[in-house]
Amino acid sequence: MEGKKSRTPGEKCQAVSEVYGQILMVVVTILLAALLVYPNIPESAPRANLFIEAHNFTQNETTSTQNTETPTQDETTPAGYLIEASSGSGGNISPEGSISVPAGGNKIFSMIPDENYKVLDVLVDGNSAGPISTYTFNNVSSSHSIKANFTVNFDVINNNTVVPKENFTVNATVLGCAFTGKIWEEKWVNGHWEGHWKTGSLPITCRLKLGDKICAPWGDYTNVSEGNINDGISRFWGSNNTLFEGGTSVAVEACSWKYDTDHELKKHLIINTSTLPLNVKVLTNGDPVPAIPGFQGQNSIEDFVKGYIENDSIKLKENEAIYIFELGNTDLDSSGADFQDLVILVSVSGEDASKSAIESHKEDLSEPPDEGQDESQDENSNETKGGTVLKFVIEHHGGDTINFKSPEETKVILQKGDDQRYLNFTELGAFKVGDSVTFDLKYDDEKNREPFYFSQGDRLSIKIVDVRSKSLIYSGSIMIK
Repeated sequence: MEGKKSRTPGEKCQAVSEVYGQILMVVVTILLAALLVYPNIPESAPRANLFIEAHNFTQNETTSTQNTETPTQDETTPAGYLIEASSGSGGNISPEGSISVPAGGNKIFSMIPDENYKVLDVLVDGNSAGPISTYTFNNVSSSHSIKANFTVNFDVINNNTVVPKENFTVNATVLGCAFTGKIWEEKWVNGHWEGHWKTGSLPITCRLKLGDKICAPWGDYTNVSEGNINDGISRFWGSNNTLFEGGTSVAVEACSWKYDTDHELKKHLIINTSTLPLNVKVLTNGDPVPAIPGFQGQNSIEDFVKGYIENDSIKLKENEAIYIFELGNTDLDSSGADFQDLVILVSVSGEDASKSAIESHKEDLSEPPDEGQDESQDENSNETKGGTVLKFVIEHHGGDTINFKSPEETKVILQKGDDQRYLNFTELGAFKVGDSVTFDLKYDDEKNREPFYFSQGDRLSIKIVDVRSKSLIYSGSIMIK
């Protein structure tokens, strides 16, 4: 019987080397594959409520960015130029439709809200003109577009509660907290616990009350270990398709916590419109910025609302309000009453507007057409078939301001099937609630990666990620229109 052939030491080393080499190749392959796909981000509540669409626009259409003038393609008729006038739910624009205006002529458009609604914004050639009641095109020399958007009207009762006049949905964003005091800290030292008092951030819990419904979107309001929001993280919540009846108060209830003499965290003050109504105030568009310094060097109200200030006044959309809380003192004349212990932005939308927004986010389950890629396209072009280019329409409906200034801070990921690319959104800068923009698709600096090729009906996924905390800012799926 023939015995096993023994290997020389050199052959054994070679065999071992081959095995390790194979293992190394597997590891390298996995790592390279990981580089192609951004690290998995834990699914969590998104911090911004965005509306995003992708369109194949004709090449002679131009992009629209914030604070820039947007020309439109001239459409001449025998009578002159066309102005396309339209409106969203909650009101009308007059006149409406395709309006012909002679060259050099003027045309006035009026925004007419329904009862219990008001003008939210007017878009002229894609750019915001604000909540105006009339707009005039003077000396018309090209075609234009104008669209009137409306929102449910609301009252502010007792300067501390928003009450919408018609059925509504609601969003809420924690803009910040600044509540400090003595905290008890214990450490294990030399086999036993040693404790001492120091100054630090104290917990705050918060919930919303809308009629008989209690919403606690940021953790258990009664459990400080689960519901604390005083941790430097901005939070967003939206009621989505949950409608509330007109006349229902949008009440925000907050609770501050302090350590007692037994070193236990206990409720300090509960603030709402029925307990301590003077300890909560509501700011709306045009109100002066409260000139109250933060107590003992803390951030002031102005620090938290700096993204919503214009000409020393509060600048909000017509469906927004900011709640500010004093959670430390009942003596509102004291220097400690700085009303920045909790700052929350609330926005309300009418029933029809919320339905259309929900419809626009529903997944289209129809089969997309074949791609039929055009291999002759330039590598860095976003040009698609039929002489069109891919453009994104993005609207910020609520939540965090997103800092797109640096891809090192905010990563935008576009995924098609199992493949993905990083996008360059740096031109958007600090993108906050109320902003809207239309712009060409631009890739980040990835010269070694082929661009995507698109066709109408393609399904795309978009994720916006906070790189530093590896948390989701936004995640959504869209279909190219």
